[in-house]
Amino acid sequence: MSNGREPRVAVIGATGIVGGQIADLIGEREFPCAQLKLFATESGAFDSVEAGGRTHSIAKFETTADLAAFDIVFLATAEATARAIIDAHPGAVMIDLSAAGRAPGEAILAAPGIFARERIQELRARRWFGVPHPAAQVIATVMRALGVAAGFAGATVIIGASAGGRERVSELFNQTADLLNARLDLGEDAIQLAFNLFMPPGGGEAAGAIAAQVATLAGDAVAAAVQVVQAPVFHGGAVALTVPSGGRDTADWVARMRAAPGILFIEGEDPAGFVDAVGQEAVIVRMARNASGATFWCVYDAARVAAMTALWIAESVWFTFS
Repeated sequence: MSNGREPRVAVIGATGIVGGQIADLIGEREFPCAQLKLFATESGAFDSVEAGGRTHSIAKFETTADLAAFDIVFLATAEATARAIIDAHPGAVMIDLSAAGRAPGEAILAAPGIFARERIQELRARRWFGVPHPAAQVIATVMRALGVAAGFAGATVIIGASAGGRERVSELFNQTADLLNARLDLGEDAIQLAFNLFMPPGGGEAAGAIAAQVATLAGDAVAAAVQVVQAPVFHGGAVALTVPSGGRDTADWVARMRAAPGILFIEGEDPAGFVDAVGQEAVIVRMARNASGATFWCVYDAARVAAMTALWIAESVWFTFS
């Protein structure tokens, strides 16, 4: 261990979808903690949660003084809350999951297979690492695996209800039940989530942020044109990615995808859908080569990918790997 002891760890937003996944993974991966404290940003959210096979009590997050004793803090919360905590400089290393929703800024954007663990160790003194949007991470991973250091890619990012948190998942559930029972009655400004595919409000801003993150992760010479749509599914995410050959030889692209870290490459006609990806740590990818390049269908558990990346950053910050 690079710091001579086990870290004291806090998770802010532990009752949310991604925060809950982080708590689960800490238990599942037996991440060594001298102390693990789970916080909720809303009072009465939960008294306790099951994570990693154990029951953990939930504390209400009050002020940054609550974080004075911790070495690593996961910020699985809204951007405004995360920023207020970071601006207060509580002293811990901050792993900011709200960074997924904005263009790269002061936080060091890092992800496995893209950013070296040794580089995170070198930058540890910065104390603020950002977790990219899972779609940006997927696009950058594919581009780097193919050896595409410059050029253009087009991507349609498909998000599920869980991208909007537990409330959006509940809303989709209730709308689906009401629609199936012929009693759906939406307000004038309400959006029908059930049995509908649409470009969500703020989708253009999200697409811009994802494209900017791809440039940071894959290299500024890679340009991605991104659009975001929401599907009537509860969990998971997908990217339909088109990568032109750009004059490159694509003969080895299949072999490159088979060897790519974090990717479960499938061939043949087996279906690959959202339900296949839920609970998976890897991104499931199918590729179809064509005369102009290739298209990729990538499905993944967005919450788990984000949580895995956050924990990988924590491991890289605190421990030394040979």
